[in-house]
Amino acid sequence: DLSGKVTVQNQYTWNAIGKLTGSDKTQAAEVIVLSSHLDHIGIRENAPGPDKIANGADDDASGTVAVMELARLLASGKRPKRTIYFVAFGSEESGGLGSRNFAENLPFPKDKFVANLQFEMIGRPDAKVKPEELWLTGYERSNLGPELAKRGAKLVQDPHPDQNFFQRSDNYTLARQGIIAHTVSSFGLHKDYHQVSDEVQTIDFVHMTRSINSMLKPIVWLANSTFVPVWNEGKKP
Repeated sequence: DLSGKVTVQNQYTWNAIGKLTGSDKTQAAEVIVLSSHLDHIGIRENAPGPDKIANGADDDASGTVAVMELARLLASGKRPKRTIYFVAFGSEESGGLGSRNFAENLPFPKDKFVANLQFEMIGRPDAKVKPEELWLTGYERSNLGPELAKRGAKLVQDPHPDQNFFQRSDNYTLARQGIIAHTVSSFGLHKDYHQVSDEVQTIDFVHMTRSINSMLKPIVWLANSTFVPVWNEGKKP
């Protein structure tokens, strides 16, 4: 296991990082990053009632659980050809400080960075898509989403284009560096976003379990393939 610590105004934020080294001598140098953010917004003094702590069950404990579970499943199976990093970024809510530090201090050559999938708010289904579907921010920007969909991923285009979600998670920090990076989500604009009411009892665990499992085989395919995603013409950030 690895860890990365970032100092910001005499305070600390942490990136929690795990690595599954690829089995193929050539492809092991190529890296896929599965990520989430482990922070939330902390104390909300203006929250009504005695509970002032915003726990962030959906945002983004759900995504962090997805990364941890995918790490467990991938590590327990046949070792993939490509190397996979599992990263929980700190301080996404403070401007993507953890992902920025990661991007500026990559523990591997940048030209070997194949793709990043960020998992963000998958704890509840989105009524804008089918119950079994997840959506991918910036789906139209690269060929990664469509290729994963061909391999069984229940990924569709983001149904909330007016929200600019592609630019609102850690994937964007990496995408601005030229990395093919998108966020997997099923956020249906629920009222508990950034509120103390984003609690564990609001999580749909059947949906969440199905969502994580639906991404496993496509990720296994990506980690064992020679496919390298590219930006579609004019869609690179």
